Amino acid sequence: MNKIINYLKCYLNFFIFLIVYLLIMTIFYYFEIFSFKTVSIINYFCLIIVFLLLGYKISKKSTKRGYLNGFLISLILIIVFSIITLITSKISLYNLVYYLSLILSSMIGGIIGINKKEN
Repeated sequence: MNKIINYLKCYLNFFIFLIVYLLIMTIFYYFEIFSFKTVSIINYFCLIIVFLLLGYKISKKSTKRGYLNGFLISLILIIVFSIITLITSKISLYNLVYYLSLILSSMIGGIIGINKKEN
C-alpha cells in the first residue's frame, strides 16, 4: 500500500508541475515572447527533465530495480498521453520516438536514484 501512495504522490507532483508549467508557457506564447518552435523545444527538454526527476524520486524510495520503477511510472503517463493523442490526432513515428525518449529518461532517473541511494 505504501508503494501505491508513493506512486500517487509522484503523479500528483507531476500534474501540478505540468499545469503550472503549461500555464507559464502559454502566457509566453500568447504574448509572443517565444515562437512556436522555441516553445516546442523548451517543452521537450522540460518534459525530459521532469521524467528524469520522476524516475529518480520514485527510485529513491525503492530498494531495488530502479530502471523498472522508472519504467512503470513513465509507462502509465505515456499511456495517458497516447490516449489523448489518439483522441486529438493520429500517432506518428515522431510521437513514438518522443514517448520512447520520455520512457528512457525516466528509466535513467530510476537508475541514478538507486545508485545515489546506496552511496
